[in-house]
Amino acid sequence: MIEAVWDDDPPSTAREQIQICVSGLRRALVGADGEHLLRTRSPGYVFRLDTCTLDARVFDAGVREGREALSAGEPAAAAVSLRRALSLWRGTALSSVSSAVVQQSVAHLNERRLSVLEECIEIELNAGLCQDLVGELVALTQDHPLRERLRALHMTALYRTGRQAEALEVYRKTRAVLADELGIEPSSNLRRLHQAMLEGRPIMESAVAGSAPVEPPPPPAEPGPPQIVIRPAAPPLAAPPPPPGHKVPRLLPATIPDFTGRTRVIDQMLAEMTDATAVGEALPVTVLYGQGGAGKTTVAVHMAHRMATEFPDGQLFAQLQSGSRRVDPVDVLGRFLRALGVSGPALPEGGEERAEIYRDLLSKRRMLIVLDDAMSEEQIIPLLPGNPECSVLVTSRRRLTGLPTARRLEIGTMSLRSSVVLLGRILGRERVAAEREAAERLCRRCGCLPLALRIVAARLAARPHWSIAAMVERLRDESHRLDELNHGDMGLRASISLSYDALSAPARRLFRLLALSEAPSFAAWVGAPLLQADPLRAEDLLEELAEAYLLDIEPAPAPEPVRYRFHDIMRSFALERLLACESADERRAALERLIGALLYLTEEAHRREYAGDYLLPTGSASRWELPASYTSRALGDPLSWYRQERTSILAGVRQAAACGLEHAWSLALSAVPLFESQAYFSNWRTTHETALKAACRAGDLQGEAAMRYSLGSLHLVQRAGAEAAAQFDRAIKLYEQLGDQYGAALVLRYIAYLDRQNGDLELSLARWEEALKTFQVVGDRVAEAYVLHNMAQVKLDLGAGDEAYALLVRAARICEETGNRRVGAQVQHRLGVLHHLHGELDRAADVYRRVLDLVRATGDRIGACHALLGLASVDIERGELWRARRTLKEVRDLAVSVGDPAMGSRVALAMARVELSEGELHAAAAHADRAVHDFGVAGLILLQARALVVRGQVRSAAGSPEAAMADWRTAEVLLAGTRLHDAAALSKELDRLTVGSRPAADRCDRAQVTGPV
Repeated sequence: MIEAVWDDDPPSTAREQIQICVSGLRRALVGADGEHLLRTRSPGYVFRLDTCTLDARVFDAGVREGREALSAGEPAAAAVSLRRALSLWRGTALSSVSSAVVQQSVAHLNERRLSVLEECIEIELNAGLCQDLVGELVALTQDHPLRERLRALHMTALYRTGRQAEALEVYRKTRAVLADELGIEPSSNLRRLHQAMLEGRPIMESAVAGSAPVEPPPPPAEPGPPQIVIRPAAPPLAAPPPPPGHKVPRLLPATIPDFTGRTRVIDQMLAEMTDATAVGEALPVTVLYGQGGAGKTTVAVHMAHRMATEFPDGQLFAQLQSGSRRVDPVDVLGRFLRALGVSGPALPEGGEERAEIYRDLLSKRRMLIVLDDAMSEEQIIPLLPGNPECSVLVTSRRRLTGLPTARRLEIGTMSLRSSVVLLGRILGRERVAAEREAAERLCRRCGCLPLALRIVAARLAARPHWSIAAMVERLRDESHRLDELNHGDMGLRASISLSYDALSAPARRLFRLLALSEAPSFAAWVGAPLLQADPLRAEDLLEELAEAYLLDIEPAPAPEPVRYRFHDIMRSFALERLLACESADERRAALERLIGALLYLTEEAHRREYAGDYLLPTGSASRWELPASYTSRALGDPLSWYRQERTSILAGVRQAAACGLEHAWSLALSAVPLFESQAYFSNWRTTHETALKAACRAGDLQGEAAMRYSLGSLHLVQRAGAEAAAQFDRAIKLYEQLGDQYGAALVLRYIAYLDRQNGDLELSLARWEEALKTFQVVGDRVAEAYVLHNMAQVKLDLGAGDEAYALLVRAARICEETGNRRVGAQVQHRLGVLHHLHGELDRAADVYRRVLDLVRATGDRIGACHALLGLASVDIERGELWRARRTLKEVRDLAVSVGDPAMGSRVALAMARVELSEGELHAAAAHADRAVHDFGVAGLILLQARALVVRGQVRSAAGSPEAAMADWRTAEVLLAGTRLHDAAALSKELDRLTVGSRPAADRCDRAQVTGPV
């Protein structure tokens, strides 16, 4: 954003200025639900668009509607939809913004608009609106002189209205412009169009697209303008009569009448194949690739029929796979030669001779060759003509990257909307409309795969008494889904089997074993434990599966590693093969290896993030170790790895618990750094409760103790003190029963935290000192630093600032030596609080900023909340309220995103102070009310007292001295007997506020009353 506004010369205040502007936008942009649409998400901002309507989306929807109407044979409706979409535009996108960044970002929008406009004009030309379009095309060609398609449209419009000379003049000017500007000649498409006009031949629809097929010269007629022939796109044009002995084969299968969707793919194919038909030196080859059942053949045949008029010498078609058998290209050449008139003794036996005759026969012809379901490049190469005026369209389940000069287009699954439309065309629109929601669920169950959709639609059509919802229910069971996806000659299992059977044996086994994992996606390393193989070899096999479209590749931002996932239907097939080919013992052993490898990597990530072996589970669960070099590379950024594998960890805990594997609690405990730092609290709770139940069922006391200790720490983070105390009490008894002093010390440090919260500082300090001795004996330096920084807080509570500072310095040194970032950030934050309490605002702000940089680098959103809250407190005390308000809104958004209500309460207290200082008393009262309530429910006495003080000040300023006095008296009651140093300072301030039984809010020292929040 800074680059967009200031290019490469931003001012020193650029970041602040951007933040101010975004703050203004956030207030201005509010959704229908009253929530802000613009949210902070490190390292920038994100718009929440689910409640918005963007004109760009409306435009895209209009274009899709128009193209679907055109596919349905309704050109008039298509033109209306496209014009309606184009009417949203008022010139070039963001033309008034000179920023290079912005202009680069909207370039594709402007290009899309022009492409759609050309498409719309072409449709209208074919509808006979030539006269109305000439003026518009004059302006467009002046604005875009190098767009040859616009020039072709302009020439066609003039020619069809009898202005042949003007059309030829447009060509002459076009040629001059291209020569002057680029030093090139017009394309062959434009040249052919020009030649047709010179000869006075009628220009057909496809000429408008630039490929310029023409009819044979018309019979002599009276002088006058050329006859204009307007025809629909579907019927093929009559080709010139072939010379003697010149056989014109038409081998294309019939196109299906209910062809649906694929608008984007067809547009791309038309554009690329039109470009490809330009005469050049290389033969144009287009490869349509995708998984079995995706409809590649249907799209290819549909496109071949649409392009048939471009190839007047005929069309050849051959299937290169028969069942599971690979068709020999020599046999295909024999069929093609017979179709071209070569038979009997003239047909040679050898493949090379057949290929030579085939290329010779096609050397003077313009033909389209469709090769369906190719299995390899070797099948295709003998079938390629040498004449670049021909064109080849190939379908395959592989990308065929070894095929030279090929253009490749992926045929994926259909969109949900097109899938529902297809169902409606087969079953009847009324039947689908009556169960629209069930129809959408059915399409999702079929993975929006055309073959699967046609199968279920055929079954429903044959059973009109079945409801669509009943079909959805029949597909619910994954293990029997492929049995349901079978009807007559159509079967999805057979289609997938063709791809599966073509795999190497190791790839087939890996495909089966991958069905063991319940994770939605997986990284390349999973193949190693499943096959007990090297990770690189496993990755090669995964790529083989992806190449065969048995696995999907999940996009990931660089430099994150590639992840793979099953299409729903493919997973059902893999599960069938798993149960049929692998014994129960083999399945369990493979699953244990997979979870063991996940546990090994998770523990390594924990070790690197925690900077030591401590806090790791010590159970007897098996680990499957990956090579050290691979592990180091994968875990270069432990928290990033954790985030990538989060769903795998959740699935692993769930599966391990269900199978009775000890891995469940070990895996859950090893993942705590992820759950804690990234605020995945629901994941923390779910995994630990699942593992705790499994440990209790198995009588595993160590696992139960570990899960209770960790669940207690979760309750502590979420300010649920009573629940935390219950878990800690049970956990420490279990550790003592097991004789595990280290485990007991881990629990004791958290019990000491609860003691401090309850105001028992001496007991808290004694317990921390006891835990500290254990950590020093076992050598857990990170736990030692954690205890030291908490002991420093107790010293601060008692007013011993110097002792607190000494403890924090020791803790900081340990974190620096061990490299632990998370505890190091907590220690630094506590140092910032110490400076803050001593009135050293500049030093406090510097420390808070360092902490913010540190936690943002690790993705620690809770740590970012604390650092930002510290900065906001400093700004409040400096009187820089505008900056404090901006920062607090960022904290509030972060608190919502991490699900931390306690942080939201702290923000509310700070906002009450800001609103009070700015005189916004109504808003200040609302924030203070929330803070008082929330801190009271959480049992945070000191914070509740602070909130009461601030609310009393608000009420006093609003002219309600009695209500203010009531708040201050309540605060005094809360603070009575509390020995915290902060509480003592607050009590003194309350004495000043209530002296003489009258409000004195105007005399209060804001810094003394509130301190850092």
